[in-house]
Order: sequence, then C-alpha cells, then structure tokens
Amino acid sequence: MIDKIKHFATKEKLHTDFLEEKYWPILVDVLRHDNVKDAELSHQDRIREVRMIDKQNILRTYAITFLTYDKNDFSIADIDEKIRNWWLIGKTFRENWYIVKKNVVDVFVADIPERLRKDFHTDHAHAKTRITEFYAKTTDSKSAPVVYGIVCEVYSPDFRNPDDGINTTDLAQINPLTGTLQDSGIPRDIIWDRLDHLWKKDLRLDIYDKYTVAQQSSRPMVDMLRKRFIKYINDKIIL
Repeated sequence: MIDKIKHFATKEKLHTDFLEEKYWPILVDVLRHDNVKDAELSHQDRIREVRMIDKQNILRTYAITFLTYDKNDFSIADIDEKIRNWWLIGKTFRENWYIVKKNVVDVFVADIPERLRKDFHTDHAHAKTRITEFYAKTTDSKSAPVVYGIVCEVYSPDFRNPDDGINTTDLAQINPLTGTLQDSGIPRDIIWDRLDHLWKKDLRLDIYDKYTVAQQSSRPMVDMLRKRFIKYINDKIIL
C-alpha cells in the first residue's frame, strides 16, 4: 500500500492545498519565527516553527523551517516579514508574484514524541516526514531563484499513514542539496528548471556525472539535517 496521493507536488500546488482538500479550513499556529532583519543569527539558528491545524485544533502537519536565505536580500526579507506575521509561506510568495518550487532532499518515517502524538490525536508512534528546500523566483524570467529555507514537515498519520512506508515516487523525487549541485558544477538556473522533473531522466551525460558527484557529497549533509530536525522535535518540552 502507498499514499493515496503518490506524487508530492514540487511546484504550483502547495502542501496546504492538499491539507485543505481533506480538512478545510487549515489554520497556521506560529510557534516561532525569528526576525531575520533584526537578529544577528546564523543560518542554522534562524528558525520558523508552525502547527498546521484544522478547525478542531487537531494538528495535521508540524513544520520547522531553517531560514537560509540571505537577509540582505530585501525583497525576500520583506516577504518573510509578512510570513512572520501569521501567514503561510507558499501562499504569501504566490500572492507576491513568485513562482514556488520544492527540492526534496529526504523522506523518512520518524519516531515522534508523546506531545506530538497527542496533538495529532493518534496512537501512532511514528510519522511520515519530508525535508525540502523551498525555492522562490519572481515571474520575471531574468530573476534568479532563491532558496528561502529548508523545511521539515511531519505529517499527521491520518493524512499520511506511516505504515504505508516510503513509496517509489518518494524515492525518485529525492535530490541532492542545492549547494552540492552547484559545487559539482550545475548552475542554479538548470537546477531550477529540473525541480519539477525527475532528475535522473533525460540528463545530458556531463550533467548526470555532476549530479552523481553531488549525490555522494549531499548524503552526509542531509543525514546531519535529519538529525538536527529530529533533535529539535524531541528537545521541545511543550507546543
């Protein structure tokens, strides 16, 4: 058995779109969103933490974002200010004339602490979890795509049954981190163009070789990201 929705949308359709199809309406409860403009924080310390809840206040997705964008990018910083004031990430970018895409870097089933089980209203001890890089680019074709942040989404077992495991489409969508793709010699505009495709199909041989190098160097970094997210989730005392 696999997810009822096999394909994770990497462009156009947002995660909240899928949640609202099942649980309308979906509200966002912002637990933390660091003020990047004011705080002298490193990329690793700039965090957004939210609960995506239904009208019964049942948690449907718990999301943590490491805000990795350059805080001197004032256009993105202005949008981040709106997001910080209780707006959703994807919807805010779309309403400000940005195209959004996601680069999936990890999908796994995680142990979840009791506080999340209570908030999900579930007896499951595990939850399906996905880590993505959130890309945004203005509709101006000459603008460069920006990675706003790295997002970890922990899904309600009612929304994504962890017993179904990780399906083949999940695995096919996993890519290296943007930094390792660029370090291997693949420009960001090519990365952007490939985000809504399966990377391994129809690649030129020279790009495929660079992609393979990026895969090898990305895996240890993704493993560290996974550990950081899990540690953050488990170190929390209350929601």
